Amino acid sequence: MEKQYCIVTGANAGIGKEITAGLMAKGAHVVMACRNMDACSVAQQELHQRQLPGTCQCSRLDLADLQSVRSFAKQQQQELQSSKQPLRVLVNNAGVMGVGPGPGGADQHLAVNHFGPFLLTNLLLPCMEPGSRIVNVASRAHYWGRLAVKDGCVVPGWSNWFPQYAQSKLCNVLFTAELQRRLQGRGIIATSVSPGFVNTTIFRSLPPWLGSLATALAPSIARTPAEGAEVAVYAATSSELSAERPVPLFLHDCKATPPAKLAEDKQLAADLWAASAAAVGWKQ
Repeated sequence: MEKQYCIVTGANAGIGKEITAGLMAKGAHVVMACRNMDACSVAQQELHQRQLPGTCQCSRLDLADLQSVRSFAKQQQQELQSSKQPLRVLVNNAGVMGVGPGPGGADQHLAVNHFGPFLLTNLLLPCMEPGSRIVNVASRAHYWGRLAVKDGCVVPGWSNWFPQYAQSKLCNVLFTAELQRRLQGRGIIATSVSPGFVNTTIFRSLPPWLGSLATALAPSIARTPAEGAEVAVYAATSSELSAERPVPLFLHDCKATPPAKLAEDKQLAADLWAASAAAVGWKQ
């Protein structure tokens, strides 16, 4: 993997930084797409100090802001066109858990974890070619997810953070399933992965008592960010995955793992795709 152009969202810390490191270790150039540019700069410097063979750069992306998604995608399209190379890997890693409602009471889990990556992926697809890969970082929490689409819209669900988070992770896997169907014959791989329970800063948005408990327990029972990143790096680079044969829909511990039954509902995946396109204003 020599200087292949890759994009990792949420690469300023935790799993995202280690995914970036894993790709750089294989010689790739990685665009670290992050909302917090100061944190990204710190992560970039730390990665440079590891003296990995690849390179990295920071670029601003706020998945909660669809205009930011469009601006970032346009910038990447221009850079790829000028350098005359394809986008080889897109890792949709950034996500939120335990956050409150956004403007107008919008579900921020759905907005950041699904709608933003949905738009970003579709805007960048024209920059990909056979051999490119899309990796959606989901979670085993999707097994608890529930989803209904009515009149072309995702039916508003719960006000509690965990059902909202689980629903957004189910959307990640359903989105991947529909991507796989739409990409058939194009030689582009799409898969979703679960990093497991990882000790990261994602706990900071949980209710105070739960966040404190998770933070206290994580060092002894959770995976390190590097361990959590392994499955995404595997999905992004392993020769064991190929467009010439069926690609697993969901990976955990770098192994194909049965997803939730709802995640295999083809009609629900198609309905979610249509509802998502309408929600973000994207037309194919």
